[in-house]
Amino acid sequence: MNNINLTRPLHQLTKKLACVDLISLRLSVIFIFALFGTYKWFAFEANALNHLLTGTWLGGLYPYLGIQGVSYALGMVENITLLALVVGFVRPAAGALGAMMVIGTGLVTLSLQPQLGRIDSFIIKDILLVGIGLTLLRHDLRRVVVSRRLSRSGLNHPQPQASAVHRDGVASME
Repeated sequence: MNNINLTRPLHQLTKKLACVDLISLRLSVIFIFALFGTYKWFAFEANALNHLLTGTWLGGLYPYLGIQGVSYALGMVENITLLALVVGFVRPAAGALGAMMVIGTGLVTLSLQPQLGRIDSFIIKDILLVGIGLTLLRHDLRRVVVSRRLSRSGLNHPQPQASAVHRDGVASME
């Protein structure tokens, strides 16, 4: 049997696909926040949240904002997160903000777990969102640092377009 060296073709394929994983993570989170953020503007979601949140620390918002108001407030946070993630494709600082908001919303939801007393599918979703948020935050902070280094060095650096793979195998859109 011929000893075929696949190292080079595999390395080239890895380089071509390097930022696909980060793009797919970002798009997945954008989809989730678009879906659930949009739901918050409708009565069916506001009522579902009311039943879910009444016995939790977030239930303390209901006397001040009302059933629909709490849902609107949560929807605004989710929609701002969504916008920051979208802008993060071209502005890494906005992406980092969006990633921090993903982590924050995930942690807030997870903090409800002891008061809910049961594990729902949305809790599982938020465990994943915290992990994805940390991954996106690392990626976007790296892009911010690279962008600042380039601007301090006086290089005319266009906005992120092409992908590159760093020594540690982490892709970036620098």
